[in-house]
Amino acid sequence: MKFGKAMSVVAVALALVACEKTDASPAPTTTADTSPSTTVPKATTTTEEESTTTSSSSTSSTTTTIAPDPVMPLTGQPITDPAVAARPAVVVKVSNDPGARPQSGLDAADIVFEAWGAGPTRFASVFQSTDAPKVGPIRSARTQDVDLVGSFNGAVFACSGGNARAVEAIRSSDLLVLTEGQGPGWYLDKNRHRPHATFNDTASLRSNAAPDRPGPAEQYHYRAAGAESPGEPSAGFKLHIEQVHVQWDYDAAKNMYMRSQEGKPHVLADGTHLDADNVVVLWIDYGHSTADARSPDGGTIGTGSAVVFTGGKQIPATWSRSDRLQPISLTAADGSPVLLTPGQTWFELANTGNGTFPGTDELEIL
Repeated sequence: MKFGKAMSVVAVALALVACEKTDASPAPTTTADTSPSTTVPKATTTTEEESTTTSSSSTSSTTTTIAPDPVMPLTGQPITDPAVAARPAVVVKVSNDPGARPQSGLDAADIVFEAWGAGPTRFASVFQSTDAPKVGPIRSARTQDVDLVGSFNGAVFACSGGNARAVEAIRSSDLLVLTEGQGPGWYLDKNRHRPHATFNDTASLRSNAAPDRPGPAEQYHYRAAGAESPGEPSAGFKLHIEQVHVQWDYDAAKNMYMRSQEGKPHVLADGTHLDADNVVVLWIDYGHSTADARSPDGGTIGTGSAVVFTGGKQIPATWSRSDRLQPISLTAADGSPVLLTPGQTWFELANTGNGTFPGTDELEIL
């Protein structure tokens, strides 16, 4: 399904449901030439609590499919080591410039946010359940990072540096900011050239945190093992995000989404083909950063439209978040929480084109 240029039966049905809600951008449409701001489902005001108490179908679904036992906070997988489950998260800014490829360590992240970075995209990779022995190339911070990773409970935040005002904004938050050379583990890969040569490992980065620094809270809702995802079957999607062409293809045998970019499999330096259990496209408004007008600043507080790809299905949804310390909430058209597959989740932070930073991303659902 081409985003904004085609339709499906499911999209029509979801759009009819969504028409009773308030407008959000973008939303599903039955018109062939609609703009991206009207091609993903509209926002809903029904809360998770309301859907649990007022809808028998939502109550049944929630109580029978959400895993009841404590799980790893960023993956929804079973806890095998309570000490690991309680340790701080480490966020590492990784470049996606052509000169930075192939990268290292992204496969070990629990959550990855791919966002605009003034040219090619950049990754805010979040590690908690698993450590990466090598991660990078590590690049600079952006002001949008303050809100983007604020829900991880004062995470360790590693970057190569950045605009002084951007770094100061992050240091003024609850994040433990580490720039290049600060603390152990930093080194330059002799086979690379600056600015794409800076690396570290997540265990060394986490060692900078005090023993009492807390771990993150659970971020999302997950399906129980073996539970089938609702939604319309989908082979994945293509996304033109800033200067990068991304494709995620669903591999039914693995029950995983395989990542490609620029028409080729996205393979790491060690030969690993990047994959994910869930991929979520969030439509957000990008404005100009207050630290540097050349840099985009994506808004991740508020509400907007989303499409969740999980278990071979695509689920039009609404994302919402009241403040930077809260996780991003994903709500289906019926007001129930979207349930993810336990495992790694990638977020594609696509530009609606409604902010002051120019450009509109294009999504094609396969």
